[in-house]
Amino acid sequence: MKIFCLLLAYLFCFSTNGDCENISIQPISPLPDFENIGGPAFGEPVDNLDGKGLVQYVTPSKIIINSKMYNVDPKSPCTKQITSGEIRIASIVSFKLNNQAYVNELQTIVKFNDIGSIYRISDDHVVYNDIYKSFSLYISYHDITGNDINRYDFDKGTFIGLKLNEDNEITSMWKLDGHYMY
Repeated sequence: MKIFCLLLAYLFCFSTNGDCENISIQPISPLPDFENIGGPAFGEPVDNLDGKGLVQYVTPSKIIINSKMYNVDPKSPCTKQITSGEIRIASIVSFKLNNQAYVNELQTIVKFNDIGSIYRISDDHVVYNDIYKSFSLYISYHDITGNDINRYDFDKGTFIGLKLNEDNEITSMWKLDGHYMY
């Protein structure tokens, strides 16, 4: 019975795999427009060579902005900005790319003091990540692009970035929904 099962397994494997000597693999031609611009992450093309967004991950050679990974041009001053801490996680930056879609220019728009998700919000304070913070008298509210928005656009569960003054009060609150830190 064992010999019959082994013979049956051998015949099954041979019939499914067959004789593999005659297999030929055809080359795949590159997709159009991928030769000129490398693009973020895995070589996808980019629409334009500048933009702005939230820095979610950063090293001297790679940076993730708005969930897209870009390589940093090693000849640009961006590397010094990154290693000095001028550009870091939880910053909103404007960036420019070269023709290979490497980041070769970065400018900080805002560097957050803290980030987190709202547990509770009222007219004079917010509780996020189990931290209570009061609002400054002149607080401003922004979306990720820097546009002014209303205080009532923030609800429980909203992911936020905060700028604080020297009294540890919130001077500006930024709505970062749709993004997270890696």
